[in-house]
Amino acid sequence: MFIKKALLLVLMVIGLTDAANAGPKEMLFHAGVGQRSSLNEIKQIWEKRYPDQQVNFSYKGSGYFIADITRSRQGDLFMPGEEFYMLQAQERGFVDTYNPKTDIPAYFVTVIITPKGNPKNITKIEDFAKPGIRIGMGNPKSCAIGIWHKKTFEKAGIWEAVQKNIVLSAKCIPELGNAAQHKAIDATIVWSTTAVLYLRDVEIVPIEHKYRGIIRLPVATLNFSRYKKEAENLKAFILTEEGRQIFHKHAYAIDPNIPVDSQSFCLDGTTDQDIDYLVNAARAVKDKTFPATRETVGDLIGEVERQRKTLRSGS
Repeated sequence: MFIKKALLLVLMVIGLTDAANAGPKEMLFHAGVGQRSSLNEIKQIWEKRYPDQQVNFSYKGSGYFIADITRSRQGDLFMPGEEFYMLQAQERGFVDTYNPKTDIPAYFVTVIITPKGNPKNITKIEDFAKPGIRIGMGNPKSCAIGIWHKKTFEKAGIWEAVQKNIVLSAKCIPELGNAAQHKAIDATIVWSTTAVLYLRDVEIVPIEHKYRGIIRLPVATLNFSRYKKEAENLKAFILTEEGRQIFHKHAYAIDPNIPVDSQSFCLDGTTDQDIDYLVNAARAVKDKTFPATRETVGDLIGEVERQRKTLRSGS
């Protein structure tokens, strides 16, 4: 009898300890720093719907992910800033369910940004080769935008001239936005999703189609995921129309039928409307008399209103 009571007591203690230690299932999501704004919103929606789940992000320049994952063998989902890095992960056996035809929820689109007022009158890619233009570049070993900088300037035939103007080699794309904001550079190329975060402090210059990059953003679950079912469900949500619209609110392109060439440069005006909305959004934040409506800024209206309030508060 004593043994039975003791055993029962032990089982009760174990049960109480397990209950006390029980918490949300914490998924680790590796993602490029350029996706921060949209994925943070997805996190809020997901955790509200599923209180037993928590999404923790590891944001960094995409060039760091493969080494990080190789070393740690930890993580549930992966969304780098360029498909190149997903294919690397697939080659190493980190993912095996990635489908390049269906697992692309959104696209980065490249734009030029300059300091407010565009003091050097940068209007096209060829202007980056002008003597004395201070250019911010992304380091291609650490961030995906750096790959696109070189590709773009090589396509334009100005890579050698541009190299003479580089004054900043950034490890992640926010460094480029900050440099333009604080007038440390005269021009750079960033994703439209980065440009939208700096509407009050930069000018946005559309890139002509033949130099405009359309970058596929893949998402996949990792093979060593601790919470495979939950990770697959979150991935599925990201790929729904609701998930894609969240990306669109943060200046991603979401049309799956954007025609591109073999290097993923744009072939037509499919993304022109989104870029026009972005240019108008920058104007609307700076000029309160400019109407910020669905007709002028599209789905960016929420971001325009947020930055207008920030501007009024003086912060």
